[in-house]
Amino acid sequence: MRAVWQALAFLLAVVVIFLIIKLPAKFIYQQFVPDNTIRLVGISGSIWSGHVEKIDAQQITLQNLDWELSPFSLLLGEAFITWQLNDPVATLSGELTLSKNNISLANTHGNINLIGLAQRLPRQEVLLAGDIDTNIELISLDQQQISKAVGELVWQQAGLVSPENIAFGQFKAVLSSEAGKLIVQFSDIDGAVSLAGDMTVTRFGAFQYSMKLGVRDTSIPGLIKGFNQLGQPDSEGKIKIRGSGNFLN
Repeated sequence: MRAVWQALAFLLAVVVIFLIIKLPAKFIYQQFVPDNTIRLVGISGSIWSGHVEKIDAQQITLQNLDWELSPFSLLLGEAFITWQLNDPVATLSGELTLSKNNISLANTHGNINLIGLAQRLPRQEVLLAGDIDTNIELISLDQQQISKAVGELVWQQAGLVSPENIAFGQFKAVLSSEAGKLIVQFSDIDGAVSLAGDMTVTRFGAFQYSMKLGVRDTSIPGLIKGFNQLGQPDSEGKIKIRGSGNFLN
């Protein structure tokens, strides 16, 4: 009799595992995210390997997200997910690790087209031009504290397309962490506008920034006019800008 019960238990375990593996991703979403600010459309595949045709957030829509969840990572008490976004305005891929006290985003690479992204947002008075090349090695949160951040963002062909068409050059943002805060160091690579500064972001989304801007090429129409509207230049011809806010508000 004991052997029969063991056989039945084994058979039941096999059935449960088979159902979990084959469980459609759409079913999981409908059960656990019935009403949310982010709506997923066109879900296919399983919880382990799936695809979303469209992600509708409050103000923007993104397309074509694929993911793979490693079943072996669950044995270690965490979820390891590789993902890829293949949208005409944003091509990104990376790795996401979730555990009880940690969230890590690693090896995130790709490109974001700002003009294409702006066309999907509500009407903006200021429209930015260029592409942001993304290279984030790691952003890790331990118990809601930013424990480590390593990465770099490069704004290629930076500029405006509205209210005026003005080319700025190329800018770079280097990510690091200190005392539970995300630190972003800004600088210019080349171009008509010089930039130097930093920004700190806390775990609650609060941020502070301080930057110095200057103009190298005074021949660009509209650049000096817009620059002077930012404030009074110092003895070096630079304008200092400071501010604060909260990304979550």
